[in-house]
Amino acid sequence: MKESIKKGQGHIIPCNTRIINHHVYRHTYQPAYTCCEENVCENVYDRCC
Repeated sequence: MKESIKKGQGHIIPCNTRIINHHVYRHTYQPAYTCCEENVCENVYDRCC
């Protein structure tokens, strides 16, 4: 009696793929208003006579 054993052997075949992610960024500009505050103090003395 002849017995044959068959086995499967997987082979890895490199398949190079290239994925290109195209990102589009739309920049919008909004004016940022700044405010400077300046405090001026003045001392006024009434003349007392």
